[in-house]
Amino acid sequence: MYYLNKIVGFVISPIGIAIVGGLAALLCARLKLPRLAKWLGWAFAVWLYLWMTPIMTWIVGVPLEREFLVDGRVPAVETFPAADAIVLLGGSMAIETNLSSYAEMAASADRVWQTARLYKAGKAPKVIATGKEAKDTTLPLLKDMGVPEECVSFLDARNTEEEAKVVAGLGAKRILLVTSAWHMKRARQMFGMYAPEVEVICAPADFENVIMAKQALWMRAFVPDHNAFYFNSIALHEWVGIVGYAVFR
Repeated sequence: MYYLNKIVGFVISPIGIAIVGGLAALLCARLKLPRLAKWLGWAFAVWLYLWMTPIMTWIVGVPLEREFLVDGRVPAVETFPAADAIVLLGGSMAIETNLSSYAEMAASADRVWQTARLYKAGKAPKVIATGKEAKDTTLPLLKDMGVPEECVSFLDARNTEEEAKVVAGLGAKRILLVTSAWHMKRARQMFGMYAPEVEVICAPADFENVIMAKQALWMRAFVPDHNAFYFNSIALHEWVGIVGYAVFR
């Protein structure tokens, strides 16, 4: 199921749909249907163009993050209630042992910073980190930020569904859930489904879509941008996951 989700996720991504549409246009051309081939080609070219623009970020990306702002700003860690644990979802760190022995911070490494801030603010006595190789990557950065190693534990989970299921068995009554703001809606949904007995307090970081959308002036809203395409693709993936789990659960 894990790998099937990955395959389906690519097929229904902006570039995946564009590829399918391009192949359909080529097939129509081979079948001597030039008019249909032309319209399909143009339709999927426009589709791909739109997903490259910041205007789509306003449409699909910003709504993922907006509800987690307070008066239009990222809430300070001091405003969060105390909890039994801080759960840090993985995906923000990486390491390539053949190249370097040091962990590299990915675009969503703000998750680790947010976790350290919450811990140092006294919001929870322990940190539970998830993600592949989390101990080799996330732990050194947390230690550098002042989080004691003995207060950090690790879970072996490959995606948010597995993370929610594992956390459900740990006995925590209330957790501060840390992940990127664009992923928080789906993460909260997964924990609601698979860990319903755990009270989840959303403590998101990494408000990529809101920041990028604010930086894109209206005169640039329809200008293709590689960062917009990247985050718009992520946003579509999140919305498909949210709707898919709600419908087919």
